[in-house]
Amino acid sequence: MNSLAQHLPIILIATPILMASLMVLLRSRPQFQKVLNISVYFVLAFLSIVLLLQVWNDGIQVYEVGEWGKYGILLVADLLSAGMVVLTTCISLLSMVYSLDYIEKRSLSSTYYPLFNLMLAGLNGSFLTGDIFNLFVFFEILLLSSCGLVIANEHGGVTKISDKMEATFKYLVLNMLGSIVMLIAVASLYATTGTLNMADISVKLSAMSAAGTMPWHVFAIALMFIVVFGNKAAIFPLHYWLPDVHPTAPSPISAMLSGVLIKVGAYGMLRVFFLIFRDTLYIFQPVIIYLALATIIVGAISAVAQNDVKRLLAYSSVSQIGYVFLGMGLGSIYAITASLVYLVNHAIAKSMLFLSSGAIIHYAGTRDMRKMGGMVDRFPMIALFFLAGAMSIAGLPPTGGFIAKFVLFDAGITDKYYFEIGIALIFAVFSLFYMFRAWLLMFWGEIRDTEKYGDYSAQKASPLILVPIMVLAVAIMVLGLYAEPLIALATATAGQILDPQPYIEAVLTRVVR
Repeated sequence: MNSLAQHLPIILIATPILMASLMVLLRSRPQFQKVLNISVYFVLAFLSIVLLLQVWNDGIQVYEVGEWGKYGILLVADLLSAGMVVLTTCISLLSMVYSLDYIEKRSLSSTYYPLFNLMLAGLNGSFLTGDIFNLFVFFEILLLSSCGLVIANEHGGVTKISDKMEATFKYLVLNMLGSIVMLIAVASLYATTGTLNMADISVKLSAMSAAGTMPWHVFAIALMFIVVFGNKAAIFPLHYWLPDVHPTAPSPISAMLSGVLIKVGAYGMLRVFFLIFRDTLYIFQPVIIYLALATIIVGAISAVAQNDVKRLLAYSSVSQIGYVFLGMGLGSIYAITASLVYLVNHAIAKSMLFLSSGAIIHYAGTRDMRKMGGMVDRFPMIALFFLAGAMSIAGLPPTGGFIAKFVLFDAGITDKYYFEIGIALIFAVFSLFYMFRAWLLMFWGEIRDTEKYGDYSAQKASPLILVPIMVLAVAIMVLGLYAEPLIALATATAGQILDPQPYIEAVLTRVVR
């Protein structure tokens, strides 16, 4: 086990890549594909937890791929990256279980499994890489695999393929432009420092800053990274792809996109700005704060106007990611702790809401909430789960969302950002309105007029649909009633983010073989 533990960072990336290849070869054996995928995803979730515990107990783990020292590819697991990998693998496992009964069988056995595995590899690689260029590479793997998954066919065919293609085109074009900006930023950083290792870049830029020789274009490079990560996270004004992509994607992919993939942008902002550009952070923190506030406002106002349940959840994700970035912008250890707690709670609640909405949409045959109505009698369990998710997004006790909002607002008040917290608090009331409006329209409203809108589908939600939703709903309540372990982990993680010296020493003072 000790020998295996040394290789966990590469196992968590290489295994999904290997699985993607195997799934192509096994496409004529769908049952074996199902069993193998679920088994491997259980193992990956377990190994990710082992990695987090290893980092917690033994400190930052550095893995050299190919043993090429500082010139090779390094994987680095600290509390931030290991924690994000745990979140990713657990939500991926639940989304994969859900997919088994949700995705159309032909799509599932031919393209869905390979692309889903590549997406998981891209996510884990983005979190674990210690090399800025390989962060770009994993972003590209994420982009291409997620584009293929958006157009996967689900049972029922509620979403037109033309809508899927239009959304995918927007997603692809905007993210390709973001990739070009990132490549320019990475190349400029390499030209300035002569290295792609993030710890090494940090040391060299800090030395330049201390000597007063920091080139002016470093500030332009930092601004480009705000554009890159802002586009990945869908913050205003770079959010326009998200309200089209999330509603048209199959619900398990919507859960992955909203629950995990947009968090890659938040992770990138934390990693790059607090490690590499820490000497320029005083300039960009106000920029991050006001972009976050604009994102909260635009997302909340847009969500209020929606009648499409998945589009409402998509705009809600825009608004909620603004709260995560607000904590980053405030910049204190308490605020970053709050940002991380918010990130985890939003990932769990929004994943659960997208999975719940998928079951409802299949049964109702529509995404329009006005055409559902009175479904609490037909789907009492999903009505209860959706209510728990709505309460969490709205920030009501006893859910994890209440703890997240409370800690964030308390951090802002402690740091005397009264105006910013006032704005965030006002638009938190909007989330209360649009989430409960959605629940009332779908579950507590007038019973659907079957003569006008047709009868409900005969297909009921199977255990493969219900179990992942139930697990996430329980997690929402557990994080609300017993938040101490998450807050303790987030506090320790925030400490590592604000003091990157242990990260730098772990990477640069290791024995180069």
